Amino acid sequence: MKKLSTRRLASVLLAGALIAGGSIAFSASADAAGKQGTACSKLNAKSGTYTCIANPLKTSPKLTWATSNCVAAQTYYLSNVSNLATYTKNATDTLNKAQSTLASYQNALTAAQGALDNLTNKQVFTITFVPNTQTPATTAVGVTAAIAAYQAKIADDQTRVAFYTAALAKDKVGSNQAISDQKSIDAFNLGIKTRQGTIDLLNRQLARVQSSVTNYQSQITTWTTTVNGAIAQQKQLTAQLSSQTASAKSTRTLACKAGL
Repeated sequence: MKKLSTRRLASVLLAGALIAGGSIAFSASADAAGKQGTACSKLNAKSGTYTCIANPLKTSPKLTWATSNCVAAQTYYLSNVSNLATYTKNATDTLNKAQSTLASYQNALTAAQGALDNLTNKQVFTITFVPNTQTPATTAVGVTAAIAAYQAKIADDQTRVAFYTAALAKDKVGSNQAISDQKSIDAFNLGIKTRQGTIDLLNRQLARVQSSVTNYQSQITTWTTTVNGAIAQQKQLTAQLSSQTASAKSTRTLACKAGL
């Protein structure tokens, strides 16, 4: 038998080492992931068709080998949990905002109705003053009565204008009487203009408050529908997502218990 040359001997020894090393490595790999549920030591490590994950079936999970089906089922379940949590938060935020908006309109309506009640039933308006003073001579309670009183004063002022206009026509041009009658006409015309301006102002104020009441009532109707719709939709979608999450959990349990 011929002796092996030094180079050839080295080649044989190297090949033997590679074969031995390969056999050991394969054996170790097969032992590590031979069964789903056996312990592993490095998260996300791969071994054949197995992956090292935190045991999804335990409340205090330890690392364990799992099949691709188990990993996929766990990913799907966590996705459903996340979707449910995100939807619940967003839906709750949206509902809270809608309810807050509704409450603000309800408060605004209460204030507007109070203002309307005060304007129409309680507020006291001065119609005339004691001459040369700021002391009220005649008053009216409520805007409707005040407008009626101002209109009556305008009618009286118009009668006075007609009276002094007729008198002026008989006066001698440039006379003291003519000057006095003209001043009276001017004074009563100014009174008419001032009172008509006050009536216009009161009508605008009344219309503005009434419009606010109508607008707030309309907004309340709209936002009540919005809130009720949001509540119903949230209830329906939450039930659907919860059912889907429960189904995903059952699927995960089956997938991760397979082979145990």
